Amino acid sequence: MTKPIYANEQHKQTIESFLSVCDGFAQDIGTKSKYQSYQEVLKVIIDYHNNYGAGAKENNYWDWLMIIPINVSVMTQGFFAGIESRQKAGTIRAYRLVLQEVLEDTVNKIEKLDPIKDE
Repeated sequence: MTKPIYANEQHKQTIESFLSVCDGFAQDIGTKSKYQSYQEVLKVIIDYHNNYGAGAKENNYWDWLMIIPINVSVMTQGFFAGIESRQKAGTIRAYRLVLQEVLEDTVNKIEKLDPIKDE
């Protein structure tokens, strides 16, 4: 998997923790081929994050910080919707609630980041 570019160590820890939760959900509840598809879309999001700012009108630092949590949470919710079945409904419902809490925690941590990059 492509590694995200991080603003600093705190950003790295926050994003890696968030991605770990999302990845764990997808891996736990999806088939091998569905999980592989999830990983492919995740790569697109990370590539977008890593290349953000290359365009003339793309240069908002705070927007860049939020690309991964917002897009990955939406992708994961879509993944849940696509694989939901009667057998998986309870688990998916629980994962949705946890995902929302983890997203809120991640966003709160990102909002508190110092905008200075670690060297």
